[in-house]
Formats: sequence, C-alpha cells, structure tokens
Amino acid sequence: MGSILLNPSQPSFSDTLLAPLKNHKVHHHASASRNHRFKCNSISRTSSFHYRSSASVPLHEFPSASFNEYIEDKGRVIRSIFSESASQQLNKEEWRVKMSQVEALFLKCHPVIHITAKCKSEFHEYPPHIPHHITKYLEFQVTRVEFPDLNGDYMPPHFNMNAKGVLYLEKKGMHNWMKNHLDVNFNLDFPPLLDWVPHLVLQTILQSVLKNYVDDINNGSAVRLLADYNLFKRKKPKNLV
Repeated sequence: MGSILLNPSQPSFSDTLLAPLKNHKVHHHASASRNHRFKCNSISRTSSFHYRSSASVPLHEFPSASFNEYIEDKGRVIRSIFSESASQQLNKEEWRVKMSQVEALFLKCHPVIHITAKCKSEFHEYPPHIPHHITKYLEFQVTRVEFPDLNGDYMPPHFNMNAKGVLYLEKKGMHNWMKNHLDVNFNLDFPPLLDWVPHLVLQTILQSVLKNYVDDINNGSAVRLLADYNLFKRKKPKNLV
C-alpha cells in the first residue's frame, strides 16, 4: 500500500475542490462493486489530485445486531479498517493512524494521519450522495497528515489536502448493501531537490500511491470491517438480557 509521497509534516487542509485537466478512470469488479474516479491537474512543478471512490458490499443484518448499532462504536470501526496495531485513539472522536511504509525513488516514509469519526442521523446534515431514507451514517475526515521520518529537504514548499469518507447501510428490497464513499483532494509543489526527476514521473508515482491507499481502505471496509461485523453479530445475542 502507498501514500502521498512528498508532504510537509503538518500540512494545511482545505475543502476547496480542484479543477483537473487530465482524467483517469479505474473500475474494479469483484465480489464487491467499486467505482473510482481519478483526476490530475498539473502546471509546471505543481500537481493537484482528486480521487473519488465508491464501494458496495452485500451484508446480512440481524435485527438484534443492527449495522447502525455497530457503527456507533467508532473506535471499533477504525480498528477494523486500519488494523488495531496501527491506530491509537486520541479522544472521543479522533484517532491517530500509522499507515504502511511508502518506498519511491530513494525515499522511504511512514505517513501518519489523524482521523475524526462522527455518527450522524439528522437529514439536514446529509451530503447529497446519501439518500434521506438512510437512518444513520458514519462520517470520517482526515484532519492532519504527518511524515515524521521524511527528510525535511524533501518536503514540498506547499501542500494542501482534504479527505472525507462516509459509511452506511442501504436496504434495497430483500438485500442490504454496506456502502462507503471516499473523496480525496490535494495539491502540492514539488521540492526543488526533485527537479531532476521528470514531472510526469512524479505525477505517476503520486497517482499510484494515492490509488493504492484508497484501494486498501476499500479493502479494509469490504473484508476486515465485514468480518468484524459478522463477529459482532455472533457475540451480540450472548449479551442480550
């Protein structure tokens, strides 16, 4: 799995959407349906990326162990998606997650992200892509990115990022679907020490790294989270009075 290769240890964040010039589309079809849209905009030694992903996984829900109840345990969901050993809870709604190592060119680093997670059920708070018949969803947002082991000489002069995600259960007739949506935007200026690397090569590396991270998060939802929910279902009846 990869991550954003070159960033300052404490970048700023923004909700501004980017206006890409190049379009890349990736589609995966397996047991879970997935749609990805990747866009890249480049001017000189500056690059902007927008990655959007949606995934749907069939889920069998028990009345005594609803998915809405399951996602209320936000820490459990975070630990399932990113693995327990990689995550550390900082407070009621924030977690620190150490991502897997990135290796590109001659650089290595372990990105660290800070994530907030909130359950929401008020319709006026719903984003446009969540139907109003959904009774509850879990919202994630990356609030901070750190690269503690990356040499400061390779930090870009400018880095700006916004990453959000949602997780919820949608019922369609006799079938239930666990759905997640991810939306990642960032832009950066490459550091002068990498001027010798062709711009297209740097863009390709960043695109691949970002895609790998999003795919791993989707895999965490489709495989690890689903397995943990099944464990939640098996144990739940034992706790009922």
